[in-house]
Amino acid sequence: MSKFTIPTTSKYVEANGIRFAYRKFGKEAGVPLVFFIHFRGTMENWDPEVIESLAKDRPIILFDNTGVGESNGETPSTIAEMAKEAASFIHALGLQQVDVLGFSIGGFVVQELALQQPDLVRRLVLSGTAPQSGVGLKFRHDVYLASTSDDRNKALENALFLFYSPTETSRKAGAASLERIVKQKQVESSEHARDAQLKAILQWADRVYNQSYERLHQIKQPVLVTNGAEDIMVPTENSIILARQLPNAQLIIYPDAGHGHLFQYPKLFAEHVKLFIDA
Repeated sequence: MSKFTIPTTSKYVEANGIRFAYRKFGKEAGVPLVFFIHFRGTMENWDPEVIESLAKDRPIILFDNTGVGESNGETPSTIAEMAKEAASFIHALGLQQVDVLGFSIGGFVVQELALQQPDLVRRLVLSGTAPQSGVGLKFRHDVYLASTSDDRNKALENALFLFYSPTETSRKAGAASLERIVKQKQVESSEHARDAQLKAILQWADRVYNQSYERLHQIKQPVLVTNGAEDIMVPTENSIILARQLPNAQLIIYPDAGHGHLFQYPKLFAEHVKLFIDA
């Protein structure tokens, strides 16, 4: 049997004056699973091993939100606006209901999407992410420098530092994942998108907001929360908060792993997502 391959060329759809780039593939039937990528990422930043495993059983949609990667427009500087733009994209595809998987800042966006349009979202996977006003979301200095750097000579080391544990096993798995991702990369996000996303993260992190996490109580859909045991980008404590505060959530913590746990354990993560979505 031939190995499934992810499409390398994008399709486009117009919504609210934005030309969204996306790639839809996998099984035709079923509720589509829409992916929301991490800070500075494009739809080509997903590890193909995760995507290929999930595409065997359901429709998959990867996309670049406004102003990111191949999509035009000006990147919003608030999570609420990012969610609104994502909803316009999903509706433009003629979809009535979707499952969503949000990684890092993508997890912020899908929480907001579920709050703005609860009928649109059936199930949520929140990976390496946090609630609004979560813990430790304002990057410590070394994390900030590594995550905002454009030094290509340090790109590999910065990614390993940010996404993986300092152990040999985690770094080895991380290097293998990064190699798979780099092979498919054609488009990078812009400095403008980076700066807008940074503003959105800082607003989301603002501790002025209500600390009771009442907004999470409004997300009634089933939620799978995942993270590595020691995430330095979005501290793992936030995943525990999500699991405790969301009315219908389950939590998986992966050992010897950090922010990039889903790429460190791509096949296992995909199996966990399948079990959750198909439950």
